Amino acid sequence: MGLSPTEIFKPFGLENAKGIVAAVSGGSDSLALLFLLKEYLTTLDSPPSLTAVTIDHRLRDESANEAEDVGRLCNVHGIAHRVLAWDDPKPKSGVAAAARSARYRLLVQAAQEAGADFIATGHTRDDQIETFLMRRERSSHSEARGLAAMASRSWLENSVELIRPLLDEPRAELRQELIKRNVVWIDDPSNVNTNYERPRVRLTSAAEADPDLVLAQIALASAARKRDNAALIAVLANPDSVTMSPLGTITVGATIYAALPENVRRLFSGLLASIAGGRRFLPGDAERSRIERVLSGQEKSDRMTVFGALVELGKKGQPHRFRRERRNLPVMRLDPGQRIIWDGRYRFTNEGAHSFDIGAPERQELIDFIKNTGREIDSSQREALLVLPALYENGKLSQLPAMNGQKLPIGISVERHFAIFDHVLPGYDFGLANAVEKQFGRECPNFYKPE
Repeated sequence: MGLSPTEIFKPFGLENAKGIVAAVSGGSDSLALLFLLKEYLTTLDSPPSLTAVTIDHRLRDESANEAEDVGRLCNVHGIAHRVLAWDDPKPKSGVAAAARSARYRLLVQAAQEAGADFIATGHTRDDQIETFLMRRERSSHSEARGLAAMASRSWLENSVELIRPLLDEPRAELRQELIKRNVVWIDDPSNVNTNYERPRVRLTSAAEADPDLVLAQIALASAARKRDNAALIAVLANPDSVTMSPLGTITVGATIYAALPENVRRLFSGLLASIAGGRRFLPGDAERSRIERVLSGQEKSDRMTVFGALVELGKKGQPHRFRRERRNLPVMRLDPGQRIIWDGRYRFTNEGAHSFDIGAPERQELIDFIKNTGREIDSSQREALLVLPALYENGKLSQLPAMNGQKLPIGISVERHFAIFDHVLPGYDFGLANAVEKQFGRECPNFYKPE
């Protein structure tokens, strides 16, 4: 009978889309996605535009020719196609992760340039099983959130929705669909290169696994992740549970925190460490366990650094604190017409005519700057300012946004950025991200309020 494009794509609401970018490598999964999607769009009254995008990672000599082959196939079938290349220097290790990051960055770029609101990828049931097994091998904690595997929909760079419509479909059925359509796919040799983690898992544990059993385990992990999120969302609804000061310091009610189940505490503290440190991911299992021990008073020290954050135990019922540690703070150029993410915590936009450098101030220049303003700043505020962004013009500290609120140079704006949510936000966590944003807000308020 074959696969039903309507059953596959209708749940994603594509009838309201302006445009869709389909990630097409030339392999069987992505080509099946492309042709099923094209067929589905013909059933809509006002179908969105469809653009096939091939990312040439420049990792194999054949990749450019393969991308051209995809272009020729698309041309035969009347599908718009473009190629984007990953031309950056390749890392010596972690190539697969770097390639994945570059791929999504380029797909977002393609979607923005095409005016598309969706990116579709051809991840299959086989990929989902492999992802679960890979994450289980890496994890030391039975309730690891990553065991929920891939979400069918995610949000990329706070701007484009990523959908994976084929997660329930076996690769073998997709290949049968292509054979029926007389479509020939490319077999990428890297898919069987056991130097990479996924092919290694594909050829060993995934080949031996019972698919139904693994899918049941994924469903259990997904349900657990949703339960933990719901519990934390309920906590965040209490305004006394957690606050973020105008200087970016996060405080957590110690009594409220202690009353939570351990798995929710681990999620809560890991999330706050990621936000304070400007990181895109939660700390690993071992790091979150150590945060839990510090905040429970089980460690000799009452503070620790993790993921760029300084975590401090609240003594005698005082709130626990999370703030950025004073290491590895970047200096970035902000030119006219540019938008940058500084330290994973602040988003700057320059719609003015002048360039600035953005960096954290040195201690003495901060003391001198504050002295010149005639303001009184206590020591704790001064320490907090040392990890916040300052604007430099011609090498000189000219503005401290935290002291000036929104009164910045003409054309310059700044808002909070939550790297853990704003880079890749899985559908599992949509509600949690909304709750955090509601509690903390995006606006950078002025902490200094003179009498």
